Order: sequence, then structure tokens, then C-alpha cells
Amino acid sequence: MGDTDTADAEPLWRYRLLLMLAGLLWSTGGLFIKHLSVHPAWHAGALGITCYRSLFAALCLAPFLRGRALPKLGDALVAIVVYTLLLLFYVAATQGTSAANAIFLQYTAPLWALVLGPWLFKEAFNRGDLKALLVAMAGIGILFFGSFHGGEQLPMILGAASGAMFGFFLLWLRRMHYADPLAVTAFNNAGVALVSWLALLVSRPAEASLIPRAASEPALLPVVLLLALMGLVQIAVPYVLLGIALKRISAVESSLLALVEPVLNPVWVVLFFGEAPSPSTIIGGGLILLALALRYTLFKETPGGNET
Repeated sequence: MGDTDTADAEPLWRYRLLLMLAGLLWSTGGLFIKHLSVHPAWHAGALGITCYRSLFAALCLAPFLRGRALPKLGDALVAIVVYTLLLLFYVAATQGTSAANAIFLQYTAPLWALVLGPWLFKEAFNRGDLKALLVAMAGIGILFFGSFHGGEQLPMILGAASGAMFGFFLLWLRRMHYADPLAVTAFNNAGVALVSWLALLVSRPAEASLIPRAASEPALLPVVLLLALMGLVQIAVPYVLLGIALKRISAVESSLLALVEPVLNPVWVVLFFGEAPSPSTIIGGGLILLALALRYTLFKETPGGNET
């Protein structure tokens, strides 16, 4: 039946294009973080970027919440804590090491989910999972071997921790399958904004008052606008596009198409900041992405229980 079906005559390529556009927008994260980290008016810390990006993302998503199924309070609180940590670790990793290292380590999340799933949620673990993990572990080893030195040691650890938190978060989202994904995203970002703002209030009061200060300090206004743009472009719009695309695109195909994010993320940073990934990053990151692609293709378990 090609790229159409009787349920919806609109061609599938449009939904695939929306999903790839979402991945492209997600991929701007490294560029935003690097720019905000060296902005002359406000050298943003990881906590400040995490706070305000999520604040503006939540505000942008709020108009779409009407009529959507909301998460239960207990589930939402766990999701907020984990989401806060994974975003904070990722931003800190991007600030301290190359954008390529940070995004490749975060994209170990599905592999962490494979490891944590059987242990925490009694999910099945099969030979395809093991094959993918072996390929990914080789990539992680190469990536770490080439970059784990000097001031990059802690950022690399935080990048790996971000991937682990993201893996747990993916598993927790399955638990929250009853809630609308867009509502979950909005609530998570609102929670992240609140938690990180309270932390800023204690640790960095000047950053906690960034928005009021921008009203009287014109030099800070571009920073606030940049953070608002980041929340809109890097979180809100992509998740709206994802919600539309998943009406027709399978979870497996969406996982593969979303790999455009870790591929393009370092590219933007190279183009605008000249931060070229090291050979070990390219090889290691390539193996991590290959492991993910293989897991959903050659290593995918068939309905009969055997890998293809």
C-alpha cells in the first residue's frame, strides 16, 4: 500500500519529515548551551540553563494541555526528579567536554534501559539486547579512552550519568503510558524549572532573579530571549511535532529517525564554534549509534522470539 493506508490518506513521508524536523531542532541543544556558556552578559551555569530552558518550554506547551490525560502525582514527582538530573548532567557535560561527547553519552540511554529494565521492572532481556550492548560498550570504551583526562574527567562522568538517568526515565515513561506524552513533557519541564529555581535561589541568587533583572539591565535581555528561544525551539516545538508524527510512525522507526539529533548536534557546534570532535569521539560515538540502529533492525526480536 506504499506510504499511505486507508485510515489516513496522507502520505507517511510527511510524518517522517516532521519527526526528522523534531530531531533537527533537538540537535540545537549543544549550540545553545555553548553560546550561553560564553555569553558576555551572563556566563550561564548548568543549573541556570536547565531552569530557564524548562521554564520557557513549559510555558510554550501549556496552551496544548486542555483535554489531555495528566500523570498521577506520585509518578510525576519521580519523573521530575529523574528528568531534572538528566538535563542538569547533560548541560554540565556539554559545558565541560565536547558537545559530541555529551550527546553520544546521553544517547546510551536506550542501552541503559535494556540493562535496568530486567533488574528494576522485570522486563525481558534477549540476545539482540546483548549484541547491541556489546557493540555499544566498545564504543563507550573508545570514547572514554580518548577523552577521559584532565578537566574533562568529571564532565565525561556526568555525560554517562545523564545517559543512565535518561535510560531510567525512558522506563518510567512506560509506567506512565496512561498519560498523554505532551502533558508529561509539560509537567516535567514545569517541575524541573521549579526545582532548579529553588536550587538557584540557595546557591546562585543572582541567576534566580535573571528575568526581573533583565527588566532593568538591558544587557541581560538577549540572554532571556535566547533562553526563551531555546525552550521553544529545542523542547516545545519538537515535542509537538513528535506527538503528531507518532500517530502514524512506529516506535521503532521513530527511534531510528531520531538519531538525526546526535549526528547533527556536534555539526552545529563545529560550524559555529569550531569544536571538532576527536577521532576517538567519532569512532566511539559512531559505534554507539550503530548499536542503537542494529538493535532496532538486524538485532530486533521477531514475534516468534528469535532475532532477525
